[in-house]
Amino acid sequence: MTDLHTHILPGIDDGSKNVQTSLALLRSEYAQGVEQIALTPHFNFENQTIKEFLQRRNAAARQLWLPFRNAELPQYMKLGAEIFYSAQLAEVDPQPLCLTGTNLLLIEFPPAYHPRGAEDVLYQLTRRGFVPLIAHVERYAFVRENPNILCDFIEAGAYTQINASSLVMHKKQQKMLLHMIQRGLIHVLATDTHSLEKRPPKYRAAMELIEKKCGKDIARTLTRNANLLFAGASPVVSEPEEMTRFLSSWQ
Repeated sequence: MTDLHTHILPGIDDGSKNVQTSLALLRSEYAQGVEQIALTPHFNFENQTIKEFLQRRNAAARQLWLPFRNAELPQYMKLGAEIFYSAQLAEVDPQPLCLTGTNLLLIEFPPAYHPRGAEDVLYQLTRRGFVPLIAHVERYAFVRENPNILCDFIEAGAYTQINASSLVMHKKQQKMLLHMIQRGLIHVLATDTHSLEKRPPKYRAAMELIEKKCGKDIARTLTRNANLLFAGASPVVSEPEEMTRFLSSWQ
């Protein structure tokens, strides 16, 4: 299985603080069957240049590499970034921020509002050959108010991701998220893990819940989608079905 969204690199953002925590997170992921991992620390155009970010990210990766090899964990890791949305994405070359060997861009939106023109930026990225993956869509107020906005993102060429912990640890959202998965509004499950305490990886528990509530075929599809995106391919997804009930009616 593949985890496309993690904060496992040590000492670079609000995720893992040291190599020991990074290794513990990797061991936890492997114990749950996750063998391919994207290392995606936060990047924000307002705080640093792409060059500065890459220097810090690569330094953190070098710090982890030897202890990881010595731990003999049979996992395959790629470097990427969780990019805070900016209209600059349509103006710069974001290739250095893509997951290694792919055109995949993991993009995070502001939590409280829907950026004007976001769909157009996503469309421009896909026209240029990039593959946007929208991080933890369940965390955005505008998506909780109207999940059908994801149909516009998908039509623009983007894929969508939810956090495993949102399914397992947030019961008020669980029914809504399962319904979104069933209607094709969600393409990828990932952990967004930061630490073993505050945001542990809950991949296996979330996937087991999806199998139980949505069926094994849908669970396999989510797994396949993540595997393909990690490999640099673009999975074919079904056209999403709009929802008629929003968050308030599920609580």
